[in-house]
Amino acid sequence: MAQKIIRHELVEITIPKGSTLTRYNFPDIPNLRTSHIWALEVYNKNCISKGIITQNELLPISAVLFNSFITLVNKGGKEFIKQAPSTIFASVFSQDISGVGSTINQLDWNNKSFVGQKVNYPKSYIEFSTAPSDPAKDLCFMVSVYYSLPLNEEKAESGKSFSKRS
Repeated sequence: MAQKIIRHELVEITIPKGSTLTRYNFPDIPNLRTSHIWALEVYNKNCISKGIITQNELLPISAVLFNSFITLVNKGGKEFIKQAPSTIFASVFSQDISGVGSTINQLDWNNKSFVGQKVNYPKSYIEFSTAPSDPAKDLCFMVSVYYSLPLNEEKAESGKSFSKRS
């Protein structure tokens, strides 16, 4: 069953060149401060070569799918997703693991797995089992967040239309 995309925000986390860090916090994302999360999707350089925001090359498939883990913290400060392997949030691959062929994630057709939690993004983070940096260039961890606004804001916008007629 197809799911509707209510709203979408693309998030890029910069991995500085030569960094030895294994933990990176999500940035403060103004559009998402009061939102409810419905889905999360991760990308690697086999899917998208370069971030549109930072213009940095995306991390390779091995760093994203096999060595990264996501922790999301709610507004009350509780970790409701703790060290979830990023591979569970990957539903689109442009190449299979061997680097050839075009596939989608056969294991997870439904990446819309949240129930509207409110996330404190600056306290949420990604962790890597080994530092993913490149000594010569900045890299990017890219995430799509599918979300909705609080109900009163969604209702206020529901009467809006793209047509010129009122």
